[in-house]
Amino acid sequence: MKPRILAVAGSTRKESFIKKLVQIAVKGAKGAGAVLTMLDLKDFPLPLFDQDLEAEHGMPDNGTKFKRLVIDHDGLLVASPEYNSSITAVLKNAIEWLSTPTPGEPPLVAFRGKSPP
Repeated sequence: MKPRILAVAGSTRKESFIKKLVQIAVKGAKGAGAVLTMLDLKDFPLPLFDQDLEAEHGMPDNGTKFKRLVIDHDGLLVASPEYNSSITAVLKNAIEWLSTPTPGEPPLVAFRGKSPP
């Protein structure tokens, strides 16, 4: 069975170098036999993570969709430009929502079975 990989660029800019880099990595992974899905965080706008917001309204729809995609893939290919010695705010925010368990869900369910290379 071919591994299913979800590729995510940590930039939402249209002409982002990181998006171009991820596209090159996707081609290489496909050449190695993986099945790749490219995800643009711009297509999954999320509110700033706020535990009060989450407690009152639950997981936003795009957070649920993003989490489902991550769960349904065997691995992640994530690239981000360096912003102030860290990852981009949009990627950090997406990870915050992704890491938040919904009722009845084990902690960090989206990351289970995925290990670093």
